[in-house]
Amino acid sequence: MSGRLVIYGASGYTGGLTARKACEAGHEPVLAGRRAEALAPLAAKLGLETSVFALDDPKAIDAALEEAAVLLNCAGPFNATVAPLADACVRTGTHYLDLAGEVEQYEIVRERAELAAEAGAMLMPGVGFGVVPTDCLAVHLKRRLPSATRLELAFQTVGEISRGTAGAVLPGIHRRGVERRDGSYVSIRPGARRRKIDFGDGPVKAVTNPWRGDLCTAYHSTGIGDIEAYIAPPPPLGAVMVSTRYTGWFLGSPPGQALLRLAINRLPYGPTEEQLAEGYTRVWERVEDPEGRSATARLHGPDAYVFTALTGVECAKRALGGDAAPGFHTPAELYGPELVTALEGVVLEDVGS
Repeated sequence: MSGRLVIYGASGYTGGLTARKACEAGHEPVLAGRRAEALAPLAAKLGLETSVFALDDPKAIDAALEEAAVLLNCAGPFNATVAPLADACVRTGTHYLDLAGEVEQYEIVRERAELAAEAGAMLMPGVGFGVVPTDCLAVHLKRRLPSATRLELAFQTVGEISRGTAGAVLPGIHRRGVERRDGSYVSIRPGARRRKIDFGDGPVKAVTNPWRGDLCTAYHSTGIGDIEAYIAPPPPLGAVMVSTRYTGWFLGSPPGQALLRLAINRLPYGPTEEQLAEGYTRVWERVEDPEGRSATARLHGPDAYVFTALTGVECAKRALGGDAAPGFHTPAELYGPELVTALEGVVLEDVGS
């Protein structure tokens, strides 16, 4: 397994899609996870090796990574998988990548930055849609307006959602999150602010997304201290986020969590190939400096799951090829906006000044 890519969580929808994209790109990743029977069908279909280990067994994880160069963690919920896998990568000197998307998960990784630097391991969370397009657009705008001190970002995903994604997101929808003010985190509830964003086809409703990973990464990528994140969600989800001011207590209670699990279990495993082809993503960002100067840009890309698989594989490819730096890094900080603009189907558009 020397110098190879290990994909943990390959039996899940996103992990499986990422593994297939990796094979299409010419890689032969090792498919890893907790259960051999869950990995076997995809491994047989793709002709790949498997590696089975539990995350409560550090020695088993270390043994599995002993000869690996890069670990790509696709296994949610990431609050449970990030720490044990990042720790193992530090111990073994393996570069760590993941598909996490929330501030809390990124901070878990960032806390290990110094140890990773000493071990020669790179820690790069969020190499999927979680922050790659938004992180790249933020760096692009900072280059356009180097004096920028304020960043507003919003995204929209149009397409079907997998059961695994819903299971990672919905149970925590009642939780408060954060935004950036003067470089520090400030508590804010989901849906606290509502506004309209023009992604290119006219204004759509957006609400505060206080969990978005950019609230961590954009600060490190650009140095901008004031950051707000928004999502343009489907109407039912947007209404739920706004209502958490009054319903959060119920959604976080045992009956509320049971109701959410019931809704999640009714969802399909994941989008079909046809649905992936029809889905798309859009990003809008604006920066401003103390003098009132501003810059705005938009980005249009493929379905969020396809976007995630493509950027995850691309970041893994670069790390495998030696384009990696020890310690904590964000995708756009190390690879620049070109990480996304080079992808087929991605269009970046500057909007005024």
